[in-house]
Amino acid sequence: MNVFIRVDASIDIGVGHVTRCLALAGRLRRQGNSVSFICREHNGNLCDFIEINGYKVLRLPASQVNVKIPNYTQHSKWLGVPMSVDAIQTKKLLRKGPVDLLIVDHYAINEVWERNLREISNKILVIDDLADRKHDCDFLIDQNYFEDYPSRYDSLVPPHCKTFLGPSYVLLRDEFYDQWRKQRIRSGSVKRIVIFFGGIDQTNETGKALATFLKMGRNDIQVDVIVGRSNLHKTELASICKQYDFLHFYCQVTNIAELMCQADLSIGAGGTTTWERCFLSLPSIVWSVADNQVEICKTLGRKKIIKYLGEKETLEQTFLTQQLANLIGNEVERNEMSRLSYLLMKDNIVNQQTMIKEIVRLDE
Repeated sequence: MNVFIRVDASIDIGVGHVTRCLALAGRLRRQGNSVSFICREHNGNLCDFIEINGYKVLRLPASQVNVKIPNYTQHSKWLGVPMSVDAIQTKKLLRKGPVDLLIVDHYAINEVWERNLREISNKILVIDDLADRKHDCDFLIDQNYFEDYPSRYDSLVPPHCKTFLGPSYVLLRDEFYDQWRKQRIRSGSVKRIVIFFGGIDQTNETGKALATFLKMGRNDIQVDVIVGRSNLHKTELASICKQYDFLHFYCQVTNIAELMCQADLSIGAGGTTTWERCFLSLPSIVWSVADNQVEICKTLGRKKIIKYLGEKETLEQTFLTQQLANLIGNEVERNEMSRLSYLLMKDNIVNQQTMIKEIVRLDE
């Protein structure tokens, strides 16, 4: 089966979409399928990184400055070109061979683009988080947890579309499944904390979290500070960590699951890493760094699965320090967060296997 994945990364988009597509690509490739990516060369793209992971990347040209882009979706500008132009360019790249499955993970793409690609694609799978636009697809994955998540797409996808909704369908990299047997319900004192705010972290939330911890004066706790290669603040953060023997700095690691598994507590953003932490039953202090993270974080906070502190713009250092100190000192709360995280994700492995079987069964 020939599979193509249309996904982008950039300074504005972040790296989460590519990360989860790589996870899905790995599962499909292990079953003998050919998987290639289609990505635009935005500033902050991950084309080289995808190729390092062994996949062919069909590259779309970087967008020109001051291009007028119609607002077909709330995130139309993330595409870099008008949606009609992207569809034409993508079709041109795909004309050379059969497309058994086209996977689309992009907030700037809707049913119009997907319908345009129908004539050269046997099946279309959409990965979404927002439920804010219609799709013309055969499968849809939305891994997020909302109060109404089972019915979010009832009016947004065709009747024949098979949906996979909720955290039990989260797309995780192999390293997390490798560590799952070592995951544990956390108890006892906090001896190790992991800080990670995604691969780019434009507003340096990592620095904010690090400053919060240092104000506590807890040199008895080890802290793993993790950033991506695209982090603009990595040199400054590395310099801070070198000053303390209890701080450990990592850039673009391949063993983040192992570091999370070893930790007793995490500080991070909403988004993809939320599900990674929950999968490993890791209690977390979270604040949202993007609009699409807010409602998910609020829901998980109400359910006591995470400690949600609010949006990044509203947080003051004193408040953060107080909340971190309180949670470090509250073993009962951390233990309950760990237990609820486990219960939320316990069916993921089985459901992932079922989902992949459904997706590759293209002859039905």
